[in-house]
Amino acid sequence: MRTCKVAKPADRCTRHLAAVSPMCSVTVSLAGLATALTGCGTQATDVSLPVKPAHFRAAGAKAVTPTERDEVVAAYEGYWHATSAALASRDPAKAGAIMAGYIQRNAIPGFVRGLKAIWRRDEAGYGSPVFHILSVTVTGRVTAAVHDCLDLSHTGLQNQQTGQIVGGSGQSHDFMITTLVSRHGRWLVTGAIPVVQACVY
Repeated sequence: MRTCKVAKPADRCTRHLAAVSPMCSVTVSLAGLATALTGCGTQATDVSLPVKPAHFRAAGAKAVTPTERDEVVAAYEGYWHATSAALASRDPAKAGAIMAGYIQRNAIPGFVRGLKAIWRRDEAGYGSPVFHILSVTVTGRVTAAVHDCLDLSHTGLQNQQTGQIVGGSGQSHDFMITTLVSRHGRWLVTGAIPVVQACVY
């Protein structure tokens, strides 16, 4: 089995906003989390969609049961989108509630503390990551790992008053191995290993 060199989590977490507290460490410091939020996009606009009757089903459509891989990928990508929404909420209670479905409960207080530090500086996220998932490994239906060649080149933090970019952007080919654990029927992000190795998509 080929081994990969990994960067020190603190180095990569402070270099760009590649991941929130649980991704580099469940107990990331405020400074670490402040730079750990690169994948956070700007606040989305709420759009009202027409209500679809509960009994409605498209003609000829068959119910498709998602595979375990599908569930892991959905949780992984959902984590990034939730991080974006939590940052945009500018509200500790809302942010904690948003992240409750994507990270373990004991990681939420540290996550929210990091967000508060960003809010105090009147900073907001911009952009969003582009996923290029290379592989997904599920072990014993309890743990999983997502190997992703992330494009973080158009994400970061900026001051809301001046528009100045204050958070370093990531790279277009950031190789990240993100771990997840299954808890009560949900996949939750528990950590990540930034790999010092070129990835392609």
